[in-house]
Amino acid sequence: METLTDNDMSASTGKRRKGYERLLHMMRGGSVDAVVVWHLDRLTRRLVDLEEVIAICEATGVRLATVTGDIDLSTDTGRMLARILASVARGEVERKGVRQRRANEQRATAGHMGWTRRPFGYDRQDGAVVVVDEEAKGLERAAEMVLSGGTLAAAARMLNDAGLTTTGRRMVRDDDGDPVLGDDGRPIYRDALPWNVTTLRRALLNPRYSGRVTYNGEELQKDGKGVAGQWPIILPADVQERLAEKLRDVRRRVQQGTDVKFLLSGLARCGRCGAVMFASPMGSKGRRWMVYKCAATKSGPGCYLARRQDLVDEVVEAVVVARLSQPDAAHLFAEDEDVPALRAEAAELRSRRDDLAGLLADGLLSASAVRERSGQLTQRINGLEDRISRVLGESPLAVLTAAEDVRAAWEALPLRDRKQVVDMLITVTILPAGKGQRFIPEQVEIEWRRS
Repeated sequence: METLTDNDMSASTGKRRKGYERLLHMMRGGSVDAVVVWHLDRLTRRLVDLEEVIAICEATGVRLATVTGDIDLSTDTGRMLARILASVARGEVERKGVRQRRANEQRATAGHMGWTRRPFGYDRQDGAVVVVDEEAKGLERAAEMVLSGGTLAAAARMLNDAGLTTTGRRMVRDDDGDPVLGDDGRPIYRDALPWNVTTLRRALLNPRYSGRVTYNGEELQKDGKGVAGQWPIILPADVQERLAEKLRDVRRRVQQGTDVKFLLSGLARCGRCGAVMFASPMGSKGRRWMVYKCAATKSGPGCYLARRQDLVDEVVEAVVVARLSQPDAAHLFAEDEDVPALRAEAAELRSRRDDLAGLLADGLLSASAVRERSGQLTQRINGLEDRISRVLGESPLAVLTAAEDVRAAWEALPLRDRKQVVDMLITVTILPAGKGQRFIPEQVEIEWRRS
């Protein structure tokens, strides 16, 4: 007789259970005559799994017995009883889940912090949430670095170098990718996960650190107001608001983390197929130059449209400088905006974008539809962030519109800032031309994003 166990593995979640899978394999192979379980709900709590067990028992003649009483799956009465017991077990799982969710929500509404993994900067002591001083100071230093113009990557390195890694741990897995279990049957964890740009950005913007309650990843609202948490604050609300402006600044979206070398690389569009164009070398035998090349050529047969990078840049820069040199430029682009309203609209669009994942999981939207809608929402969010950036005077566009000599101011701007201005003001499309035709400015189509 062989005993198979799946310690601490729920039979109701549908997750992989290696012992259960081995049992089904043995039953199908005819290596067992009978299976004994403590109770049917210890074997499975899902009807779909039960139907699989019934089908195997009918095909092989394997008998299923429980310590609390036999269930004969070879008879219609036994199968009916098994299905009833499985339905009852499933119903209890669902009721327990509802009770647990309600209890968690009530605790959150009362201002209590809940967590499954200890959040960086906090711990529990005698039931109360307390601050871990060293971690809290590290988070404060990271916030100061970002607000003073530093990058998230540099702040993450600072924390890692100081030994202040995240509270996440890497799970040990076997060659098949399954968790390795310890003597107590629980998964083994080791190696603290280091900070990276994504995890640090998420932490700095987490409302929890400014004393606001979150539930299911979102800030909890009660009577139209945020719920105040009953724990110490690490990052004041005004600091987080400034961090949000910094981290959502349009300048961080353009070639983040890389050296910007070409004005329109990643911005220009192909006039033949609509794909994005990137800077690429072209030529041979010592005669090489840079071109903007259609990205469609990278993934198989494409349109192969390419134009000299320096000639295209010259046209675009001349048009932008000429427009910003006009007397009405400062008035035209200095808009009187309601920044709180813009922030609220951007937050609502981000929430709608986040909801797309749930629609995909529920099968209500296809992956292609989710990608399309997500792209549309992201474009609208970026536009709102551009407007906020301009109002706050953080955009290089404000420098240009206020300059007496726009050409000189343009040439003095770093290439990254010039690239941002182009991205904010215009859409550049490089049009196809006949074979052998020399470059002319009319091959560059410029569409203004605003009148």
